[in-house]
Amino acid sequence: MKNQCWRDIVVILTVFRLTLASVVPPAFAQTRSTAKTASDFAPGDGVRIKAWRDVSVSGQSDVSNLGLNDDFIIDNRGMMTVPIIGEMRAVGHTRRSLARAIEDSLSIRAVRIMCSPLIRVTVLGAVNKPGSYLIEPKESLWGLINEAGGPGNDAEFKKIYVERSGEVVVENLLQAFEQAYSLEQLNVRSGDQVYVPRVSRFSFRTIVDYITLATSFTLLYFQLRDLNRK
Repeated sequence: MKNQCWRDIVVILTVFRLTLASVVPPAFAQTRSTAKTASDFAPGDGVRIKAWRDVSVSGQSDVSNLGLNDDFIIDNRGMMTVPIIGEMRAVGHTRRSLARAIEDSLSIRAVRIMCSPLIRVTVLGAVNKPGSYLIEPKESLWGLINEAGGPGNDAEFKKIYVERSGEVVVENLLQAFEQAYSLEQLNVRSGDQVYVPRVSRFSFRTIVDYITLATSFTLLYFQLRDLNRK
């Protein structure tokens, strides 16, 4: 009777453990549009400028020493400071119109400009270089973590989440990590924090495993004892 009782307990715990292992976290919601409508830039974002000389335009203009090939932060007024030009408005522009505005302000016919929007995201937790990073929205979650020096040895990918203003807004990001969804698709915005938790030494599943193992040994003990009595 006792052996049957212990067998029932082992079966129940084993089924419970398998049920936990089969639980798949719900898919994250993709709530952000893949393109901005009125403007490609917002306060707190960044702008990546690339400048080069148009060889089809005559002249000896050298663009390498203009200091334009860099990333620039947009302040809360929607302005950014560009070398040679000074302050100029970024918010309200598309990437194309901002590039033209910079070209017009430089008054150098041979210069060609390309502007790309960046978001400013803080990466915390089990990464080698936690901190704030400017990154293109089309980059993947892996690209962002790689910018932060890559994951630590104790990184728990199943529990990566995004926090905004003290609230968790996106979680269960393992699928996003594996399938290289872009930050834009994940609705990650400037000012967000991506947190990579560390693997905890003990979890609820680990406790269930230990209980199952202990119960199995107990059942084995009773079986051996019954055999010795025969």
